[in-house]
This record gives sequence, C-alpha cells and structure tokens, in this order.
Amino acid sequence: MSKKRPMTLIRFRSLRSLRGLLGTGARVCRVTWKLSPRTVARYFLGASLEIAGSILSIYATAQLAAGLARFVGGSGDASGLWFWLWLDIGCAVAIAVGFWLMSAAKRILYYRMVAWSTYYYHSTLCRLVITDFENKNVRSLITKVAAGYTWQLSNIMQYMLDLIYGLLRFAAITVVVAQIAWWVIPLLAVFLLPSLVLENKLQSLQWFVWDQKGDHRHIFWGLEWLLRRVRAQMELRSLQSGTYVTEKLRRMNESFYTKQERTFRRASKRLLPAKVIEGVGTAAGAVYLLKQFLGGALSLHQYFFLSGALLRVGGALNAIFGSLNYMQEPLIFARDYFQLIDRQPKLIDKPDAHPLKTSGPPTIEFENVSFAYPGKDSVILDNVSFCIKPGEHVALVGENGAGKSTLIKLLLRFYRPTSGRILLEGKDLQDLAIETWYAHVASLFQDFNQYTLSVHENVSIGRADIAPNHEKILAAALKSNLDEVVSLYPHGYDTMLDSSFEKGIEPSGGQWQRVALARAFYRDAPVLILDEPTSAIDAKAEYDIFNNIFAHYQDRTAIIVSHRFSTVRRAHRIIVLDEGKIVEQGTHAELMKQYGLYHELFTKQAEGYKE
Repeated sequence: MSKKRPMTLIRFRSLRSLRGLLGTGARVCRVTWKLSPRTVARYFLGASLEIAGSILSIYATAQLAAGLARFVGGSGDASGLWFWLWLDIGCAVAIAVGFWLMSAAKRILYYRMVAWSTYYYHSTLCRLVITDFENKNVRSLITKVAAGYTWQLSNIMQYMLDLIYGLLRFAAITVVVAQIAWWVIPLLAVFLLPSLVLENKLQSLQWFVWDQKGDHRHIFWGLEWLLRRVRAQMELRSLQSGTYVTEKLRRMNESFYTKQERTFRRASKRLLPAKVIEGVGTAAGAVYLLKQFLGGALSLHQYFFLSGALLRVGGALNAIFGSLNYMQEPLIFARDYFQLIDRQPKLIDKPDAHPLKTSGPPTIEFENVSFAYPGKDSVILDNVSFCIKPGEHVALVGENGAGKSTLIKLLLRFYRPTSGRILLEGKDLQDLAIETWYAHVASLFQDFNQYTLSVHENVSIGRADIAPNHEKILAAALKSNLDEVVSLYPHGYDTMLDSSFEKGIEPSGGQWQRVALARAFYRDAPVLILDEPTSAIDAKAEYDIFNNIFAHYQDRTAIIVSHRFSTVRRAHRIIVLDEGKIVEQGTHAELMKQYGLYHELFTKQAEGYKE
C-alpha cells in the first residue's frame, strides 16, 4: 500500500494544481512578450508561413500526384503539372523561411529569458531576509530553482511557443480537412488520448522525486561547490578526504537518479500499449480513407490530400500533446521560480516606517532584549540592556556562545528580538526604514566575502552606491595596512584576487582580511561594526590596525566583537557577556580591578601568549 501512495498523491496534486500550472504558463507568455514583442511577432510570422506553406504543399502535391496518375493512365493531359510543381517548390521555400524565422526568434528569446530569469533570481536572493535561508521550505525552493534558473524558464518559454504554434497548425489543418472529412480529427484524438494521460502522469511522478529529495540535493550541491574552490581542494587533498566526498556525491547522485529511473520504468510500462493504440488510430484512418476512395466517395486528389493531411494531423496532435507532457516539469519548475521571486520577506519595513534622520552616529539602546533562534528552545540572549552613546567605542567580549555575534545580528535587524526592543535615537528599530540605518553602518564579519574581483573593486564595493574614488580607496588601504600588501602585487590595485586569472593572485587569509577591513573603512560610515575583524592577522599588524581604528573614529561609533582581549583595551567601554547575559562592563582598567570574568579571561589569554 505504501508503494502506491506517492502516485495517488501526485494524481491528486496534479488535478488540484492544474489551474495554477496554466496560470504559470500564461505568466511565462506575458514575460516573453514584454521581453521582445517584435521577436515574438517574428516567431509567429514564421509559424504562419510554415503552416500556410505546409497545407498548400499537401494540396499541391495531391494535385500533382492526381495529374500524374491521369497522365500515366493515358489521358495525355499534362496541363497544370508544372504549375503544381512550382507551387510545391515555392511552398517548400516558404516552409524553410518560416522555420528559420521561428528558430532565430526562439534563440533570441532564449538569451533574453536567461538574462531575465538570472537577474530576478539573483536580486531575489539579495532581497530575502536572513531567516529565509534557514527555513527548510525556502531553502528547498532555492535549491530547486538554483538547479535550472538559467535554462528551465527558457525551456518553458520555448515549449509555450511550440504549443501555441502546434495549436494554430492543428486548427488550420482541421479547418481545411473538415471541408472534406471532418471525422478524421476526432478519430485521431481519441486514439492519442491514452498517450497524453500516461505521459502526463509520468512527468508528474518524475518531479515528485524532486520534492522528496529536496534536502538531499541541497547537500549534494553544497559538497559539489566545495570541489570547485581552491582552498577547499587544499584541505580535501591534505586530509585525503577527496575520495570520501566524491564517493558520497556518487552515492547521493546514484540514489537520486536510481529513484528517477525506477519511477520511469514503472510508469513507462503502461505507456507502450498507449503508443500501440496511437499507431492503430493512424492505421484505421488510412484504411478508412482507402475504402472511401475505392467506393467513389473521394476523388483521387482528395484521397492524396487527406492521406497527406492524416499524417500532418497526427503529427500536429502529437506535437501538442508532446509539448503539454514535456512542459509539465518545466511548468512546475517555473511555478517554484515565480513562488520564490514573488516571496515577500517577513522583516520588511512597515508601511509607516520612518527614516533614521540623524546624519551622524545614533544613540543605540538595547532594552530588555531576549532572543532564541526560531524553532529552538535555548535562549541565546536573556534580558540584555545597555546603551551606546554617539561616538563611543564599545567592545563585546566573552567566550564562544556567549551571544556576542547574535547581538550584532539583532542590531542589523537580521532577526527580530523574541522580547524587548532595540532603539536608535529613541525609535524602535522595527519601525525604521532599514535601508536608512544600513546607510549609517560599515560592517565586517568573521566570515567576510571574498569577491572574485580586482583589489580596487573589492574595496570600492563597500560603497557601491557611488562612483569609486581612488583617493579614498588608498586612504582605506592605509588604515587597514592593505597598502603594504598591494605594493607587492604585480598589477597593484588592478590585480585580480583569484589565481586562475592571468593577472590574478591567491591572497592569504590575513591578506584577504586586510582587503575586507579596507572595504569597511572605505564605506566611511558613522557606525563601524567589526565581528572578529583580525582573527587571521598577526599580532603586530592587528595592533597597528586597531590603533588606526581608535585614532580615525574619534567622532564615530565603533562596535567591536573580539576574542583577543589585548585588541580592545583602548575601547571606551568593554561589555562582558556570559551565557547570554551581561555580567560586567567598564573600561579595561576598571574590569581588571574587579577580578571578575574579564580579569580571568584576560589573564589566561596573556599567559598563553607568554608560553
């Protein structure tokens, strides 16, 4: 019973979602039209030429065959034969031109749809809130869309064009054939119906495997992505774990496609009889036509015409049904794609959100803030309250898991507090237009981005809303000691930070961190947020960088998360967290006199350096 259940579920879902899939197809058509109305018009001009040429060619061929039969039969009448021949040749040219127009239009629309779908996919990822990436359903949606956003939308666009073309072709042939023998069309449709139903079910089952294996494929592509990274390859090879990963990928892929294959084999067994029935329909039509001719109901040219039209009608119906069948999986993909790009983030600005009006650093206040990650029971922050004055340099310290980075995530509104409020200039962060707050912030996280761009772009992307200023880039490089590194690069600030490029190099971890620091400094914002900013930099360089921070940010707020206590000694205030609570705060000197947790951690770390 359990083995049959997935098929039942798919059948029910397919029926229930039919209207949605039709709506998705219509939306793809609207997008295609907006991308290039002229190209769509050229496609249907070509389709019209091909359809008209094909029908006229069948008729011309029938007339030519009937004329030749009369001539061979002894009538000696060759009148009209050359006319029908040249007309047939002209039709062949029209068909060729029509197919060329259609093919060229589809290729151009393919390129434009790829560009469109790629842009909207990327922009959607930048618009989603952080929690969306941790949501199982959204993550599965992203994984499925990532598997084919560059080509699946283009495929469905081409299938839709082919379907409309097939319907027009079928309608035109039907109108012509119906003038002589209307019954041919429903006869073929009845015999083709079993194939349509079974192929429709087969496509649904194939996609059902996708839904079942959503997390499975997410893991697969995560591991595959590691194989493409130089640094990941270094670890894989030095730990001799490459074989393990590739074997795991092989097993996962084999499991996925084995299930696809089993599903296909089970469903395709029923498809063979349907295909036989389909052939029987064409044969029945051919037999009936011959009987009609022999009985005198059809003239010779009518028989030839209907015999040729019979194959074209069958081909048109097959094309329509084939398009419908093969469209099903891309349509489901397109539905998921549109579901993703239409997704509205939960932490968006309120309708009445107001901007952060101050031009300088705002007063930042945490008021009884508690937080637990969605779906988790453990509390990360417990009733935390503190205030950061404009221009104050504050360090957040504590052991791993104390809640330091979580405070930063809440301050940047990546998450919403479980309880309590975060206030900027006395206004609840949830009531602010978030982009006006981000405009005040320069941030650097421990897992910072390493862009495959030049040094110049890696720094200037920190203020991407304005044209790059080389003088400011040099100043930012000076503050982060990046200037020392760039001076060693053969192409200076034009050096690509990727060794696979001709003008590229592969920076060390410490060099990358200086690039990221320069990016934060280049932003030149009133509030600087640094989360473990120098973990990969040697002690001397770290000392110089922090001296630059404290020296150049006298009138700006700096919030620094660090495990190295020596780097935060010059902070105006040090806040010590332990198990989600603030246990101490004050200057370095004040905290050392208290002989509390800060004194204990600082002393242990200092002794470690001595050893």
